Formats: sequence, structure tokens, C-alpha cells
Amino acid sequence: MYFKNPEVLYFLVLLIIPILVHLFQLQKFVKVPFSNVAFLQKLVQETRKSSRIKKWLILIIRLLLFTAIILAFSQPYLSNKKADLKQHNFIYLDNSLSTNTKGKKGNLLKISAQEIIENDLR
Repeated sequence: MYFKNPEVLYFLVLLIIPILVHLFQLQKFVKVPFSNVAFLQKLVQETRKSSRIKKWLILIIRLLLFTAIILAFSQPYLSNKKADLKQHNFIYLDNSLSTNTKGKKGNLLKISAQEIIENDLR
């Protein structure tokens, strides 16, 4: 895979920013008055586990999204190995009145056709 703008891939270094935000995210805990402490401890444990999983999933999704955007801007393409083979070129010559005029070497149409053939064989 080749890239049209490979210098854009240097922006992949900026993926460290969401990781730092994730690691240093400071949360303020709010005290909630509750009647029974046993129910509260069970509720806190469940929310901590689920919130931890949600935070990691959000981080992974952000990293994948930013990576996809950076790769899209670098414009990847696949190399076509058939492009290395010799291709056929078609040249259309105008057979109008202006090309049928006589030049110093003769008929301009015939001379230009002969020059194209000679140059193409090289």
C-alpha cells in the first residue's frame, strides 16, 4: 500500500492526546444520601465496573476514529503492477485542410505521422 500524502502519517503521534486525557481524567465524586448502606455499596461496585468498561471502549473508539481520519487524509492506494507493462498509445491525426498543406519537407500530415512512428519505436 502506498500513500499519496505520507507526511500526514506523522499526525499519528497526536493519538497520544486522547490517551493522556483518558489517563488523567479527574472525576469529582458526588455524595448521595442513601437510606441503606448495603444497597449503596452494591450499586457503587456495579457502576464502577461498568463505567470502567465504558471508558475503555470510548478510548478505543476514539483512537480508531482518529486513526481512520488520518489514514483517509494520507490517501492510500494500491500499486497496480500491470502499469509497468508497456501500454498501447493511440494517436489520432487530424486530416483537415490545414494538415494537408505542403511544408518545407512535404505534406505536413505524412511528415508528422512518420515522426510519431519513429519516436514511438525508440
